[in-house]
Amino acid sequence: MKNKFLLIVLFLASAFYSNAQTVIENYSYGAITGTSADTLCNPSFGGNPTLGSQRWRRHSGTGNPLKYLGTSLSYAGYNSSGLGGSAGFTFLSASAEDAHRNVQTINSGNVYVSFLLKMTASGGTVGDYFFHIMDTSFITAFRTRIFLRDGSTTGTYKIGINKGSNAAPAYSALDYKLDSTILVVVKYSFNSAFSDTASAYIFTSGIPSLEPTTATIIAPDHGTADLAVFNSVAIRQGTVGTMNGVIDGIRVSNSWANGPLPVNLVNFSGVINPGVGTQLIWRTAQERNNKGFEVERSLDGENFETLDFVKGFGNSDKIQSYTYLVSGEESALYRLKQIDFDGKYEYSPIVSVTSEIGAVELSPNPFANAIKLNSVNTIEKVEIVDLTGKVLITETLSNQMAEIKTDHLTNGVYFINITQGGSVQTKRIVKFN
Repeated sequence: MKNKFLLIVLFLASAFYSNAQTVIENYSYGAITGTSADTLCNPSFGGNPTLGSQRWRRHSGTGNPLKYLGTSLSYAGYNSSGLGGSAGFTFLSASAEDAHRNVQTINSGNVYVSFLLKMTASGGTVGDYFFHIMDTSFITAFRTRIFLRDGSTTGTYKIGINKGSNAAPAYSALDYKLDSTILVVVKYSFNSAFSDTASAYIFTSGIPSLEPTTATIIAPDHGTADLAVFNSVAIRQGTVGTMNGVIDGIRVSNSWANGPLPVNLVNFSGVINPGVGTQLIWRTAQERNNKGFEVERSLDGENFETLDFVKGFGNSDKIQSYTYLVSGEESALYRLKQIDFDGKYEYSPIVSVTSEIGAVELSPNPFANAIKLNSVNTIEKVEIVDLTGKVLITETLSNQMAEIKTDHLTNGVYFINITQGGSVQTKRIVKFN
């Protein structure tokens, strides 16, 4: 489970993989050559400059190809962060290559397309689109176009959206900084004739575990003709302005949970039961490609030893609970090494277990405007942090029970650090109201 168990990366040897729910494009095409051959549609990288069955395929424009870049974008908590390469695009007035790639076919419910975006140059107050979804049976049926234009201040830009091409796009109220990686989640909803809707969520840090109730921007032209089916994503090099940027980590799914946020660790804790041993407990919500967990312990705070291996559920769409009993009652640090079937792994947060740490009940979870804590031992301190590690709430206590007010927090995933006896245990919590 990558990025401290917030997410599992489903990433096999191929750069593009479908499990009927999620399609992933991490641009893992190998080394670049530093020549003009480094184009996204180059057959050397599995592409095709004409329509065909390979990866990225040109559908319009000549010259000025889309670039294949050997470096990747990173975004804390995103499951396709820092993998493989990326794709570079440029706005210019001359003819330029536009390309698409087929994904799974969806014709009902919702489509979620998430990707990382880093703009390196902004130039243009009018705006033009650089990304869209489409039905390749009708190569001009472009829908849910994502636009770019200059921001309100130097060094910034705005993102816009429309469903088709007959209406001016709606733009974000916020400006986004150049040379900073953001996460964009595009949503297309199949409803009924001429009423499909399109919207986008934009994040500069963190990823909510639940879909936000309000999108960042909503397409203004929902009366535009609907897609017959969705089966392709496309990158376009606009002709208005001089924008320049990078796209990476494209994920396509029919649900929020399997798109930007496919798998997470619900909690991981431990408690010493006198006369029995140390009981470790953890739970996961959805698993993808999960071979299992190595349980590791450190008695000196520096060196970890592997105690055992606990088999995972592989792929699961419901809460799974795990327990492991350690022989011994000494104070120690514990962590889990989650291992994918392809050999990739990630460590969980470290939990400290001492005789002075008791099991802490959190209720409710998910929570709304407050979360309550209850333990048999004294709670000394409570911190709530976001996915980037920023401390949002700190309370010093000396009680076995506490209520932490959370009405000012936005909906999403957080971690709560609970200090008892000088040691800290960490649990995952979710705000939703």
